[in-house]
Amino acid sequence: MNAARKPLVLLTLLITTLLVPQGVFSEDAKDQLSSADREYRNTLLALGDRQLDSGQMNEALETFAVLVNRFPDDPVLFTRIGHVYLKKQEWDLAQESFVRAKELDKEMVEAYVGLGLVYAESPAKGMSAYYNFRRAVAEAKRATKLDPNYGPAYRLLGEAYERFQEEHEKAVGYFMRYIELEPDNPDGLFYFGLACVQAKDFDKINEYIRPYSEAHPEETKLIPLAAQGHFFKERFELALENFERFLQNLDGRERQLYTDITNVASDRELAAFHATAPGMERQAYLEQFWSRRDPDILTNINERIIEHYRRVWYARTYFSENEYPWDKRGAVYIRYGEPDFRSRSNQRNFIQTPEVEAVRTKMAIDIYGPQAAFLTFTGPVFPIRTRRIFDPQQQATPAQLEAGETSPAVDGGEGGESDFDDDGAVFTAQRGARFDRDPFAQYDDENSEREFYNHRIRLQFGGHAPVTIDNEHETVPWETWTYTQISGGIEITFTDEMSNGVYAYAPLPDGQFEDAESLRYISRMTEHAPEVIVQRATSESPDYYRPGAFGPALNFYYDLADFRSLNGPGQTKLEVYYGIPPEQVEMEATADSALIHVKCALALADEDHTTVYRSAEEFIYAGLAADFGDTRGSFVPEILTTEVPPGKYELQIQVKDMVSGRTGLYKQSLEVNDYAPDQLRMSDIQLGSGFQQEGQPKFQKGDIWIIPMPTRTYGERQKVYAYFEIYNLVKNDFGQTSYKTQYNVRSSSLPSVGVFGAVSSGFKALFRNRKPAFSIETEHTGSNIEVEAEYVEIDLEKAKPGVNALEIRIMDQVTGQEVSREVKFRYGN
Repeated sequence: MNAARKPLVLLTLLITTLLVPQGVFSEDAKDQLSSADREYRNTLLALGDRQLDSGQMNEALETFAVLVNRFPDDPVLFTRIGHVYLKKQEWDLAQESFVRAKELDKEMVEAYVGLGLVYAESPAKGMSAYYNFRRAVAEAKRATKLDPNYGPAYRLLGEAYERFQEEHEKAVGYFMRYIELEPDNPDGLFYFGLACVQAKDFDKINEYIRPYSEAHPEETKLIPLAAQGHFFKERFELALENFERFLQNLDGRERQLYTDITNVASDRELAAFHATAPGMERQAYLEQFWSRRDPDILTNINERIIEHYRRVWYARTYFSENEYPWDKRGAVYIRYGEPDFRSRSNQRNFIQTPEVEAVRTKMAIDIYGPQAAFLTFTGPVFPIRTRRIFDPQQQATPAQLEAGETSPAVDGGEGGESDFDDDGAVFTAQRGARFDRDPFAQYDDENSEREFYNHRIRLQFGGHAPVTIDNEHETVPWETWTYTQISGGIEITFTDEMSNGVYAYAPLPDGQFEDAESLRYISRMTEHAPEVIVQRATSESPDYYRPGAFGPALNFYYDLADFRSLNGPGQTKLEVYYGIPPEQVEMEATADSALIHVKCALALADEDHTTVYRSAEEFIYAGLAADFGDTRGSFVPEILTTEVPPGKYELQIQVKDMVSGRTGLYKQSLEVNDYAPDQLRMSDIQLGSGFQQEGQPKFQKGDIWIIPMPTRTYGERQKVYAYFEIYNLVKNDFGQTSYKTQYNVRSSSLPSVGVFGAVSSGFKALFRNRKPAFSIETEHTGSNIEVEAEYVEIDLEKAKPGVNALEIRIMDQVTGQEVSREVKFRYGN
């Protein structure tokens, strides 16, 4: 007999067996089997289990069918047959098998869980899917009552709540009970890990999954979970090592998905990449490509690469079920990561931050007009295809609504012939539908009640509509994602037009455009069409990554200044001044004092990101807690110094509290000055809180000690202390240098609060053409042509409270050359 035809014969046999009432095959009945029957049963059962585990479904079904013929009252055999049908996705036969097992033994927990799996795995949509979820949960809970220590029941509960309800924390709770009972099941650990990823509970991944993964490296599907556990605990080297080990176990086609930069690069970068020769040149380009995206150049590990691997894994895991390698959601996720707001037709999210609400409201006003600000959007702002179309000319009036009458509707339910194109493939809702009139146009009678009841109609566009609280239609399945930090804020809507699980960008509404009003609408909608939004955002921001928040950020002050290097030309000394607020760190208390333990770090990457200069140091400060100060603006001063070639850099500055683990990180572009000995030069101006005659060596400048003032903020009775250096003065005929120094203080008309949040380029305009509030000029002579160190104490009695600028101008009276520098600071309350 042809092996391919055997299941058909066995299917008839099994259906007949299932429908014929049989006696219960109890434990006592098993005990009454002869030793030969028991050995025969156990031998074939073990064979069938091996076939089932190895994926030999037809062979396993044949083996279990032979056993059922010999032992028709054995419920264990029907659970095995049920699992075979589950894997074959023959849901009805699987359900019949598990139901029969329950009839034969009402306390067999395997049968309850198996039936729950049928409900969970069977394809269903809408309310049918919800009812299946309820049935699956009910079967699993019955199993837990029969046997509280039966692990698969808790696994089913975890998977059901995770997949159907996305109650991640609840799912993790059930999985926790499951892994207590079955800690060494890699499949169970994998689905537990997926729930932990969605719940962002990486502590549990590190506690339960990572140790198992390290002990069983052959379970490759657990490696990305372990990598994420390391990643979100800032063990970046181990995270990268795990992801790379995972990639080594993939075939070439799958690995290419993780190394491809198509969904990260700009068009220009992608063209440059394809122009490189395969091999060393292309590898060098990729290294530079990822270096430019390194969010933390303070470390040797590029976290952006790890995040890219994580995003690709996420897209392959969650957005690839019905399209390879992923649908449009996966492409957007790889480029921009987790959205700030995500809502779906089957999983509404009604909680919006003010930032998300602002993005959505702006989009609504842009499309529908200013009155859209008063609507409540419970779904996509962009109009999506509806399955029920309302005729604007036959919309119920308020009186009809009060009388309980409704407007005629064309039911676009599944299977309706009017719902499809001629080729039967594309859902079009209503052929030739026109755009309705301006949804906020005033009617002749100006009747506000009528305006209210017509909101539904005025938001219809050729069978498409946004989803609002008073405009809820039966629609195609949808998802809407909002990003607040990309292109000033964008919303992208995906729809499943064919209801086959494949999500694409929501299309523009169908319709005929016969009047100027409709054309205006299609113009607005085209501008906000999801595909257009993504194209525009990609050209402005090819990718986006904001490092994950590992707890609250540590806020600190910083300032910087550069000076000529003492090590000769070609180098510049950069000093970074830190101000560490005591309230931002966790103090270690001892018997008679308190300790602050921090790590300060800085890094500079050149324009090509080919060279990175780093410096880091840990500092411990001891004293009474009261000595550190608790008033607003108080700080512990610190300094780091490094030497780099002059040029343009990306600067990153970090403070990490070694006690609490909190970290703060700031970035800025920086041009390091060139102090070549060819003309008069002047260093940056270092602001200080005071001059001292002694102190720590790191604060010493010549014969004084200057305490940095990284806040650049001075009280009304404080003085400004400034230090700077002058280079390359020229001696006169008497062998002396002669120069003038002018100090100008200019005040802005703006208050100090908020001004420093502006970009630095705006400060020039802030003080341009303003006369100094006061000016001081001094003359000097000397003999040092290499460097003249100057420090000045300025009384601000004549300055105005607010933001001020100190300009220092040097005039070499021998050569006539001039040079000046300027620094901004806050003064007063």
